[in-house]
Amino acid sequence: MVSALGSDVISSCAAARAGLTRWSELDLVISDEDTLEPVPLKGHEVTSLCWGFQGYARWLRLADAALRDLLDYSGLERDTAEGTGIHVQLPGDWMQEVHLQGSLIDQFPEKERPQVHEDLVAERAEWRAHVTRRLIPELLSLSAFPIAPSHRAYTFGGAATFTSALLSATAAIQSRAVDRCIVGGIDSWVDEEALRCAFELGLLRTPNRAVGRYPGEAAAFILLERASAARSRGARIEGFLGQVASHSEGGHRFSGKSSTGLALFEAISACFPAGAPAQGDIGLSIVNLNGDEPRAREYGHTLVRLQASGLPTPDQRWYVPASFGELGAATGAAAVCLGVRGFARRYARSARILVALLDDEPSRGAFVLSDIP
Repeated sequence: MVSALGSDVISSCAAARAGLTRWSELDLVISDEDTLEPVPLKGHEVTSLCWGFQGYARWLRLADAALRDLLDYSGLERDTAEGTGIHVQLPGDWMQEVHLQGSLIDQFPEKERPQVHEDLVAERAEWRAHVTRRLIPELLSLSAFPIAPSHRAYTFGGAATFTSALLSATAAIQSRAVDRCIVGGIDSWVDEEALRCAFELGLLRTPNRAVGRYPGEAAAFILLERASAARSRGARIEGFLGQVASHSEGGHRFSGKSSTGLALFEAISACFPAGAPAQGDIGLSIVNLNGDEPRAREYGHTLVRLQASGLPTPDQRWYVPASFGELGAATGAAAVCLGVRGFARRYARSARILVALLDDEPSRGAFVLSDIP
């Protein structure tokens, strides 16, 4: 992992555990309504690594640092690359589409809007194709870890989409297509385009807005491996992945339809099927509440449903954005890093951890991490 708090997973998670934060003044400046003074927005920026880089180059810088950290931490050698897959989650274009429909498109005459929208959608599709052609090959080349093209995959979306990447990776491992799979996410909400888009959609906390999220950036990767394969190469095993599930809401953050918490409740419920291990050993939840009022309200509705059904609602909760800011596509992998380091350093104080992921998009996800017996 690489984040605003550290250049590797150990320092990032240790700093988060200590309650540290590292703020940066961002390039976007607004006027404070009380003082009428120009004030730069604040966020969690990986300044030492990403200074001067934007867009694709910024993603690649973050991903390269995080993947090198994973390879070093896990002890993966080059000769294991043949049996290894990689699944990378990148930001989707949902936020840009909402921004386009809500404001940008209004800048054009009505008769021109369909063509303008079509052109911008085509431009985004071309950008995505460009990224998927280059990112994983260049990332693996930088790390000198040659994973076969047939074992590479991408997912696009927000925080809860990470469960789709987990399910895809576990299916590949269970089918014996690969022995292990590197799964991770990369995102930057402090990148120029993403920052301005989030600000204009009213998602960020500012001196004039008491609620909202602080932008952050990170890249995080985890290594999923069959226990037998890990033991045969003498790997460090620090946790087990349990049930993984996802569901979809009927609307999104700007659809005008308030969430009742049902989709997240169903995703969490699916992690505890009949006959599964006891729920009482879950003493910790990791959730991505980020200061956004609709998200907090949705999670509150979910807690009510969980309590009524007898599912776990542990009092101990960790919030990924509290230390790192809004991480978008990197949130799920960062949550795993926090949980597994909590197991390794014995401060999780729970045999199992429930990770619950909310999103601005319709998807909701949940999964369970278990400590080593």
